[in-house]
Amino acid sequence: MRRGSILIRMIESRYMPEVFSKSGKSKSPPSTDLRVVSEVKRMVDEGYCEPPWRSLAAMPPGTKFEAQNDDEKVLLLMRKHPVTNLWWIGLTAVLFGLPLFWGEFPLIASVTPMVGLALAVFWYLGLAFFVIQNLLLWFYNVYIVTDERIIDVDFFGLLYKNVNAMQIRKIEDVNYSQVGMFSSIFNYGNVVIQTAAEQRSADRTEEASAFTFEAVPNPDRVVKVIGELMEQEEKEEYEGRTK
Repeated sequence: MRRGSILIRMIESRYMPEVFSKSGKSKSPPSTDLRVVSEVKRMVDEGYCEPPWRSLAAMPPGTKFEAQNDDEKVLLLMRKHPVTNLWWIGLTAVLFGLPLFWGEFPLIASVTPMVGLALAVFWYLGLAFFVIQNLLLWFYNVYIVTDERIIDVDFFGLLYKNVNAMQIRKIEDVNYSQVGMFSSIFNYGNVVIQTAAEQRSADRTEEASAFTFEAVPNPDRVVKVIGELMEQEEKEEYEGRTK
């Protein structure tokens, strides 16, 4: 178990650039001010702030991300709903037991025991890499909503990262869609943020926008948070207090 945790830390430090980190400050209840909208306050009261590695966290304490402004507050930290991982977990379970039936394949059954052992070792090493890669990709592909902007962090494999950021005041519209039985049962869906230059629809099978939060839990609440931030920005702009 110790070796496994060391391996994961080595992969993170080598291949996964810093997306967010925990500060060294002690954990304390999140502070609230005028920039924290009412829906976020309700989510904090309901316990959505802990633990910070959950798929939907409201004002996770001590959470920072690269290029964060000094006075910028993280309101929401999101990942895909855990149920979206079932496909590779089920595939892993099937592939894990496959070597038990290698004797049914004449080509593999004809090799010597040492060659068979070597094949099994390489098989399970590849399977371990498959599991670690999918786990890290789920953990590090995050969507962040702050009091100033939205950030979409996408990893493709372990070597390429794409980060999109947009100011709240540039958002024209936000909506969400839930397609399929699982999304309705487990309450997750795609949140699509539209800008003035790009009006898209949420009823697509592919990613509909550069700012599509895919398969996030409670998409209705996420839309409500962003909507309240948009109203807040409009009010500040009208009053001449835009950041």
